[in-house]
Amino acid sequence: MKDNKTRELLISGYGPGNLQEASIALYEMTNQLEFNKVLWEDTVTAPSFLCTYHDICFGIREEGVSGSVLCYQRQDEKYILRDVLNLEGGALCHISYQPAGQVLYASFYETGHVAAIKVDNYHFTKVLNFFQIQPEKPGELTRAHCSVLEPDGSRVFITNIALDRIYIYDTVDGALKPNTNCEYVQLDKGIGPRHIKFHPLLNYLYLITEYSNEIYTFLYEKENGNPKLTMLQKISTLPDGFTGESSGSGLDISKDGRFLYAANRGADTIAVYDINTDGTLNKIQDISCGGKCPRHIALTKDDTGLFIANQESNEVVILRVDEYNGMLSDIIARQSFHAPAYIEEL
Repeated sequence: MKDNKTRELLISGYGPGNLQEASIALYEMTNQLEFNKVLWEDTVTAPSFLCTYHDICFGIREEGVSGSVLCYQRQDEKYILRDVLNLEGGALCHISYQPAGQVLYASFYETGHVAAIKVDNYHFTKVLNFFQIQPEKPGELTRAHCSVLEPDGSRVFITNIALDRIYIYDTVDGALKPNTNCEYVQLDKGIGPRHIKFHPLLNYLYLITEYSNEIYTFLYEKENGNPKLTMLQKISTLPDGFTGESSGSGLDISKDGRFLYAANRGADTIAVYDINTDGTLNKIQDISCGGKCPRHIALTKDDTGLFIANQESNEVVILRVDEYNGMLSDIIARQSFHAPAYIEEL
């Protein structure tokens, strides 16, 4: 287990596909964010997203016609696989966990399905929901991309990247129920809403779009207990003058709520923003991601570094974060990893 002189970092991704090289690993790092050693690794197929809570690590197997959720238990310096649940939705891509209700929520990119799964004693005990977000027209694509709990855990916000919507579901004993006052927010057509993040201190929600390469800022209110999203701003994630192909991927917000970071695959840059008191953003920096195709980004727990999963250059890069202005500078460390897609400091 880590001490006050070390850190731990979980990395997962698509792996080489041969089940001989690690696709998920736990690393020990120094407090200066240098990689020390591998503590544990596994060769499960395509664990492209993880979700942790205390000694639990949930993972996925992202496969074309089906998907699986995995439950690992931490024991000393390794994780033990305790349970696997197979589901029929295609290309499972995102999970989130509600500790109070012990429920795991899952989103399926290929088929637009979402699931709510009860967890007890490191095992999946019951599927509370499993349904497809229906398109308006027969044959129209539906692609659920992320399922994020609002801070108090009472609702789940799900992006549908094909329908350009944010769906809002109440949680009733853990199960998902469409909110009767605001079932979804319709966004501009063709933007591709990918991931969302709530401001850690204020009532704002941020959305990164895959196709239009933008950050949307919303005011999140509750009128008589009912959710309401009001769009305040949309701002590009791309460098000025960039004309090539690119797609937005991940975002993160500093713990003090002052800075937002967004990744661009294609431009291969990280955009840095000041967050104003009214929730709107001012871009202050565009910087290279240090590799190719930054699929996922995550700040260190103390906000002194930014982890970047550069999928196509097979490497995790760490950039230094200035504690005063939030800007990124030199590369602190690099770690080889095949097609990384998720990173999290424990």
